[in-house]
Amino acid sequence: MPKDNAMDEMMAAESEYADAAGGLQEETDAMLEVPKGKFTASALNSLVRAFNSAMSSADMEGDYPNFTSDQTAFPVEFVRGLAMLSDAAAESGSGVEISLSGVVSDRDVALLASKVQALAEDESFKSYMSGDGETEVEVTEELGPEQLMMERA
Repeated sequence: MPKDNAMDEMMAAESEYADAAGGLQEETDAMLEVPKGKFTASALNSLVRAFNSAMSSADMEGDYPNFTSDQTAFPVEFVRGLAMLSDAAAESGSGVEISLSGVVSDRDVALLASKVQALAEDESFKSYMSGDGETEVEVTEELGPEQLMMERA
């Protein structure tokens, strides 16, 4: 009988964790700048090709699906991926600036696609994403008075 109780507790904890993670993802998504406007599937698919190329050159899966219809807003999952590329572009020192701010038309999408493609071809980005450009970060832990006493004992 105790095994069933432990299993139930573990499943409840797992469910709580999933709920908390989902809540955090919703909060993060709410902070994302989602481009809204009139976007043709053709323009969006050129951005998808560039996005998938950048993901592949970063040794990640570049398999975002093509759009089958025109859109009035970017899907949140796509915005998440583009935001991640934007952050990686800045951190890698690539010199490529990716911003979703002001993207409202196919022309803006084309400009964004060209920047994402430039990032995909940038050697400093590729090097950074492969781990060659990683810097070590030292993490120190602040010990409280109780932990200091335990450490000295």
